[in-house]
Amino acid sequence: MKTVIDLSIPKSWQELPDKELRYVFRLLNGSFTITQVKARCLLRWAGMRVLRQEGALFVIRYKKQVFAISALQITEAISNLEWLGDFPSVPVRLSRIGFHRAVRADLQNVTFEDFLTLDNLYQGYLQTQKADLLHDMALILYQARFIRLTKEEATCIFYWFTSVKRYFASLFTNFFSSATDGEAFSPSYKQLQDNVNTQIRALTGGDITKEREVLRMDCWRALTELDAKAKDYDELKKVTKS
Repeated sequence: MKTVIDLSIPKSWQELPDKELRYVFRLLNGSFTITQVKARCLLRWAGMRVLRQEGALFVIRYKKQVFAISALQITEAISNLEWLGDFPSVPVRLSRIGFHRAVRADLQNVTFEDFLTLDNLYQGYLQTQKADLLHDMALILYQARFIRLTKEEATCIFYWFTSVKRYFASLFTNFFSSATDGEAFSPSYKQLQDNVNTQIRALTGGDITKEREVLRMDCWRALTELDAKAKDYDELKKVTKS
């Protein structure tokens, strides 16, 4: 008779509390394949413990009962954790590191200036893989003057901002598509500076006296305005071509 085990496990990154986020990021920093990461998470979150292996079967303890399950059954079960193999579709992060509390996961209430700084640091990390750039991002994201990161916390910063960029690209489609021209965007420092200056000019209308005000704007408000301007520009181009 085939054993049926009804498992209750998280269905997305958003369901993971800080303790489990740390666990995942710790595994991702180890020498595990993504399949091994999923398998370990499955056992932990389902409350299963592997007692021993008998040939092609694994003997596990689950809810005070002992079962024998096959590798195929485990493979079928970890298919429910496919989302672990990608970045979160909606930003998630550790709510605190030490005594430092994080800003909102979606960066609402973060200034446009801080967002631009974060983006510069993030692009720099993509190009150089220098961990100190993630540390500098953490200072902003956790509003700290000093912070010490473990490897899993640094991984959290990378996953967090990557998911933010993807999330913003899905919300502010006109602006981000015009900024990247539909291609992978890995700009040089000069390109970054030019892009930042173009964004600021678009929001100030060329009035330098408004620059400070623009940089202090909530990044969501700034990106909403930039998205609208990008949409207007695209529509104008379509009209002039017709």
